[in-house]
Amino acid sequence: MQIYEMAQYEFRGIVWVLVSLLLVLAVLLVCVVQAPAFEASGDGLRIRGTLFGRTIPAAALRLSEARVVDLRTTPALQPAWRLFGVGLPGYRAGWFRLGNKERALVFLGRSHRALYIPTTAGYALLIAPNDPDGCLGTLRSGAA
Repeated sequence: MQIYEMAQYEFRGIVWVLVSLLLVLAVLLVCVVQAPAFEASGDGLRIRGTLFGRTIPAAALRLSEARVVDLRTTPALQPAWRLFGVGLPGYRAGWFRLGNKERALVFLGRSHRALYIPTTAGYALLIAPNDPDGCLGTLRSGAA
């Protein structure tokens, strides 16, 4: 039996393509996984600093139904399925389906306390600002 090895080949092009793709993915990951900022005012809620950021007018927020929740004791509001977004340990951002099957725009870190705000647009917000009670108070006082 005779064994023949493959003739010399050039795979530097493939290596450069893979390195380039990894670099692009790393840059995208850094851009997507930024801590968002929540700006609450009488005009509504502005989420900035992330790919999923947006401004939600006060008229679209159902503030009478909004509440601060402890996600450890409220499994119905836990993000269950990621539809489009980022799901990393200690960081979830994007569109998720909650345990109660509701569609939600989620911005959660390691905190178990979150602010749940239904909207008139057919989805809910589930965000974790550093002061959920203060954020809800600001939104409610501005809407009054």
